[in-house]
Amino acid sequence: MTEHEKKQYEYVIGIDLGHGETSAALCPLQWDTPIELLDPAKDLEMGGNKKVIPSAITILENGNAHIGDAAFNPDVLKQAKVRVCFKKAPQDINGESEQLMIRYMQEVYKRIREQNSAILTDRNHLVYIATPSGWDEKTQQLYRQMAQQAGIPIPETGITKESRAAFVRAQHDTTSGLGRNIEKGAIVFDMGSSTLDFTYMNKDLPKLIDHGYDCGASFVEKSVYAKQKEQEDAIQLFERKYPDLTDYLVFETRKVKEQVYFDPSLRVKKTINFDDIIEDEELEDERFRLVFAPGELNGFLGDNGYLKEIRDAMIDYKTNHIAGQNIYGVFMTGGASRMDFLKPLICECWGVTEDKIYRDQDPSLTISQGVAELARADLRSSGKDTEIGKDIAQLKHSDAIYEDFIQNFGGAIYESVVGKVADTVTDFANSSSDKSLNQLQNSISSAVRNGIDTVSSDAPRYIQELITVHTEDIRKKVDSIVANYTSQGDNIQIPTLSIDKVITLFFSGMIASASMLLPQCRALCLQGQSCAGWRLVCWPRYR
Repeated sequence: MTEHEKKQYEYVIGIDLGHGETSAALCPLQWDTPIELLDPAKDLEMGGNKKVIPSAITILENGNAHIGDAAFNPDVLKQAKVRVCFKKAPQDINGESEQLMIRYMQEVYKRIREQNSAILTDRNHLVYIATPSGWDEKTQQLYRQMAQQAGIPIPETGITKESRAAFVRAQHDTTSGLGRNIEKGAIVFDMGSSTLDFTYMNKDLPKLIDHGYDCGASFVEKSVYAKQKEQEDAIQLFERKYPDLTDYLVFETRKVKEQVYFDPSLRVKKTINFDDIIEDEELEDERFRLVFAPGELNGFLGDNGYLKEIRDAMIDYKTNHIAGQNIYGVFMTGGASRMDFLKPLICECWGVTEDKIYRDQDPSLTISQGVAELARADLRSSGKDTEIGKDIAQLKHSDAIYEDFIQNFGGAIYESVVGKVADTVTDFANSSSDKSLNQLQNSISSAVRNGIDTVSSDAPRYIQELITVHTEDIRKKVDSIVANYTSQGDNIQIPTLSIDKVITLFFSGMIASASMLLPQCRALCLQGQSCAGWRLVCWPRYR
């Protein structure tokens, strides 16, 4: 995309089409605005004054569709089947589940346009979406094609991983501490509806370490519902007669779960009278009822093995995927990260103190905000990494540092040696004692060695200064890219060279020295706080 093509876009939208819930955020691109003055991501209304809606859709016989809470309207439920938790890794774009997802994407985007018609036109925005960390490149691209088929203006680079979006969101929040923890090692803990995904990063690793487990939070409501059905004949009868409404009862169970973990100290009760959603004399006096005292749901999940499953996933990730790596911080995302048993498990399994575990105020919005902020950063920095690569290549194959080192360091040696030799010759001429020319020659040789020794200790300083001078523009460009992705600050360090290395290189041949020293210029882009930012921001694009 050319600079002219980019400038036609005013906004970028990040959408989190989650297995359990959906949200979206908008960022103005503000092409010519300094980074520090950019507006933050804005959560978009998804209808009914809600920023998060359940990922649910009901399609009527006439083709009309209802999404979110509207999909559970009793009048709608009487006409068609409600579908929930239908997101999965796509395999065939023409498959039934894939086509359902495409229709849901279409309806979500339609709602976003309707809710923001005053600012969004057909040509002034792009859309980015996120996928679970475990999806491979082929699956991601198929998902992008599905979004295109849904009429969403998504570019070729418009797919990112949820973990990367969460990292960028945390990096923009200086209170998260993630930037500092990345220096040593940090994990994004993404508790989704279908999967539990972990992503690890530290400044010394060449790439992020992703892995997911099939123990998402939807297991909670499904297992609670299954228990209730086992105990209540009326629920079994309801399901036999109205199988298309089973998802509705599971969804209501999920809402109870969310209430429990919103404030675990409260007793939660939910009753659904069947005659409110169906007309059936056999069931008109029956109901679906859930009651949880504080701590009761955790006890149930402990008994049915769910807590153990999560514990096993965390131990497996630490043991088999990031073995030997230190964990200094954890960033929790996903609406289900509110479940109060998760933090103690993190402390237990990963050895992290609770003060090093951070969670957004509203984790349901973390991914959509992160996707929007990441998309803006990608678009604003697009092409700059290529430019930097060319600059580094040009410097690497240039003799500039070599020539300046010869001139500066060689000149310093020359002045030192000449000074020492001149003093020696003067002393010889003024000496009152008889000295042979052989003695003079020995004295001059000693003076030369002394002159070299006097200056040689400064050789690393000359190199450091030259690397600093010749890479200033490169470092500024790296800073400008990293700043798009993080508010944590950056600290690009110039490589430190030992005197032995410099002297060896210098006196073994200047051309060879330059060839070995100049790659340090590239290394400086991969050190310090900016190392984390550089790898997070640029490298995953090309993995």
